[in-house]
Amino acid sequence: MASDKSAKTPEAWQIWADEPEVLSTLAKRAKNELPQMECTKQLVKLLRSAYKPGLRVLDVGCNAGHYLRGLLEIDAKMNYTGVDAYATYINEAKKIYKGLPNAKFAVKDIFKPIFPDEPFDITFCCNVLLHLPDFRAPLRHVLESTRTVCFVRTLVADSASIVKHVQGEEFDDQGNPKRFAFENTYTPSMISKCAAAAGWKAEFIEDEFDAEVLAAEHKKLKAGTGTAIIGGKQADGNIIFNWKFIRFTRARG
Repeated sequence: MASDKSAKTPEAWQIWADEPEVLSTLAKRAKNELPQMECTKQLVKLLRSAYKPGLRVLDVGCNAGHYLRGLLEIDAKMNYTGVDAYATYINEAKKIYKGLPNAKFAVKDIFKPIFPDEPFDITFCCNVLLHLPDFRAPLRHVLESTRTVCFVRTLVADSASIVKHVQGEEFDDQGNPKRFAFENTYTPSMISKCAAAAGWKAEFIEDEFDAEVLAAEHKKLKAGTGTAIIGGKQADGNIIFNWKFIRFTRARG
């Protein structure tokens, strides 16, 4: 997530601001025209363990609301709010779920406070932090909007890396790509320290996925693009993805 496209010109790393293929695919998942993502299946399991009817749920980086389609398996009347930086995605989500009164959508910038004065019982932020130039302020803002438990899915490994996945072949005079996607990996220590400073503790959970499903999608649905399976791990081009879910709860004492 980043600033609303309508407010200013997207920066080089904000390829999601004008990526119609991403919107089209995730909108089809939201409409049940394509299967749920593997990470959605695990998210549903995690939320099911924490959810009770009546709790308010916040989805930070909701795109077209594709995660909500899975969450409705838990409770068709779930009090859900989805926020995203880009009005294009939010407008699409509103159209898809216009007949669902318990679902709300709004444009929000993750680099600014989201809902600090009215925290949600459960929040989640999946597949977002890795694509940002810095995870620290965004994570704090998500936690500030959380009352009880927060789930985050991002890349985590023993060593950190800041990666620019180049889109196209244009570079500026300093050799920087004119379009790219961050695919950053952070260490458990970095994430835990950031959370602890805000009064939260982090529990890291192994990512679960069906490799055959992802391999089939890579071949058929995405025509050889997106996530592939190499040696049992997910990969995007020549970049290995070490996905983890993280459960954040309030630190005691």
